[in-house]
Amino acid sequence: MEQYQLFIFVANIPLILIDAALGYHMAPRLLSGYEEELAQSVLQSTRSLLAAVVALYMFCNCLGYFQGNTLYLLIVTGLVLGDMGLQYWLVRRNDARKGNGPDKGDTP
Repeated sequence: MEQYQLFIFVANIPLILIDAALGYHMAPRLLSGYEEELAQSVLQSTRSLLAAVVALYMFCNCLGYFQGNTLYLLIVTGLVLGDMGLQYWLVRRNDARKGNGPDKGDTP
């Protein structure tokens, strides 16, 4: 499994960046039902936390690679993919609650 460490390490980098981009763009959709002032405050906090999340994922990715720990790299990959899936699921659930899901023409 050690021969795949470089591939997993390199594949995690765009996955982490895609995860951050999804979080940046999906956060306003999750907060669309709140008051304007509260939503702006929470949105700004959420977007500033994305930098910390990306740094943490990248640090863990580098830690797993430079220690030669393939399992650690796979755990980071699983966390990033799980985070992306959870973001997508939350937006879909939020849209379904508001009644503007995929059957209404609004797809995430």
